[in-house]
Amino acid sequence: MAYSGLNLGNVKNQNRSSILKLLNDHGPMPRKDLSARLGLTPASLTTLCGELLAQNILFELGEVQQEDKRAGRRKILLGINYAYRHVLSISIEAPATSVTLCDLRGEHCITRRIPTDTSVEPEVFLKRVANVGKALLWENSIGREELLGAGVSVPGPVDREKGVSTHAYRVWDQPVQVTAPLAEALECTVLLENNVKAFAQAELIYGLGRTEENLLLLKWGPGVGSAIIAQGRIYESRMYKSAEIGHVRVEKNGRLCRCGRHGCLETRVASHPIARHLRQVCSPETTPLLWAAVGGRPENITVHNLDTLAALDEPAMWEALDADIEVLADVVGSCLTMFTPDHLILYGYMFKLPHFREKFLAACKRYDPAYDENYIRVSELAEKLEYIGPLAVVTNELFYQG
Repeated sequence: MAYSGLNLGNVKNQNRSSILKLLNDHGPMPRKDLSARLGLTPASLTTLCGELLAQNILFELGEVQQEDKRAGRRKILLGINYAYRHVLSISIEAPATSVTLCDLRGEHCITRRIPTDTSVEPEVFLKRVANVGKALLWENSIGREELLGAGVSVPGPVDREKGVSTHAYRVWDQPVQVTAPLAEALECTVLLENNVKAFAQAELIYGLGRTEENLLLLKWGPGVGSAIIAQGRIYESRMYKSAEIGHVRVEKNGRLCRCGRHGCLETRVASHPIARHLRQVCSPETTPLLWAAVGGRPENITVHNLDTLAALDEPAMWEALDADIEVLADVVGSCLTMFTPDHLILYGYMFKLPHFREKFLAACKRYDPAYDENYIRVSELAEKLEYIGPLAVVTNELFYQG
């Protein structure tokens, strides 16, 4: 059998990827520092950087200010040109879908939102989404050649290779081909990912994952989602399944979950069950402040006014909610004990509500005093939730690994 030799093309691509990831994680650097950090010869590094500069992927930021003024070769900082290409980031959720035009850093973004219409066939809705994306490109004078690709995130499991959403909870009950119709309409590469795993990818590229290798992410909102980052990689099984903390059973004979099982954590602590629990305890005798806040109509309690109701100093109401929050903290604490990540990263609608966030942190501290505000952190990307995940999926595969 003939020896095929070293694949120089692959080595070159790996080195190119290493340069871009190092600059993304640590900021602009001179060539000498890049060479030392990556273990590349100065000649190889100069050649690779020269090609990236010629492609407008890198650019020179100017000379490094040095205290030592002795004669020698000047150090010129190199940085990533995040305006090199644009990405369409599409987040399909219930009740709204966001379509965002982004640069490669997730800044200078323009977002359009449309209702997620589940009354029409999925292909009809996806055509609407594509039309919104095309309008954003046209209005901002972005040609197809300036588009790196489009990323799509959906709730629930997906088949990434086939571009199929197998069950987008609260959106589609049946498998839906997502990438093919969008790719045809947008005339670009389209990548699909589960929404929680997409956000985990964003944490790796734009968040704490740039400096920490082991993280547990927790999303608390209409659902309860999680992702594990171990040694700088998102954990998933061969079936593209990842950590499903929301489907840990907490009640033996609990409510039917959207996953088909009974008593899952989501059925107890997601935002809609929390609102339902408040409706159950709302009465003029036990929760007079809550009763007055909703005009004596418990049916007025919804996920949309939880922020207002959470500010009430209503002991009986919080006694009920504290029990739910304690359940969530116990499950999370068990996961932290098992996986021992460097940090727990929080995001999602419920963590935006100060009272819920503070009570969750307090419950985690009761579980283990080491779980303090330094160990448990709200993601610095939380305000970019509607677009940062799909963006990261595209940049990871088509830019940093491209």
